[in-house]
Amino acid sequence: MAEDDPLQAALSQRIDRNRDALVAFLRRRAPDQAEELAQDVWLRVFRAQATFATDEEFRAYVYTVARRLLIDHYRKEARSPRLVALEGGVSSVDQPEFADPEHIAHAGDVLAVVNAELASMKPEVAQVFHWRTAEDWSFAEIARRQGTGVNTALGRMHNATRRLAAALTSAGLLARSPFEDER
Repeated sequence: MAEDDPLQAALSQRIDRNRDALVAFLRRRAPDQAEELAQDVWLRVFRAQATFATDEEFRAYVYTVARRLLIDHYRKEARSPRLVALEGGVSSVDQPEFADPEHIAHAGDVLAVVNAELASMKPEVAQVFHWRTAEDWSFAEIARRQGTGVNTALGRMHNATRRLAAALTSAGLLARSPFEDER
């Protein structure tokens, strides 16, 4: 890497400024793999050599890469059985409620419906849902980032959750929509 390259120097500075926050984000979601995932994120960010006008755009890109890596990480983890040595042999164990192939298949079905429904929503509605559920941002922060009022952010979240509940109910993955009594 050429040290006199201003683009690489700027990228290195942005990485340095965001390193701790990214590791903390990943540690909350994958404690045992946070450091390794962070390295994968930075490697992909560096390889992309994308330029961003603002630090906010850069952070959004970094966290998009991180979320995708987390999804891949959990997909791989769900597909691979865990083996634990027991007296007298090796047994496949995991958290009982999630180890069952039926539960894994159900979770995959739910994820497919949620992803499809989010993709069909207006971007600002899906964005509120994502920021609130995946990023754990406050509605005040979401409203500020979208340039709207808190009530608008709340309304968008309500719209997203209603649509998701309806889609899951329609797909037979949710017994009854929690919003049915609101009509």
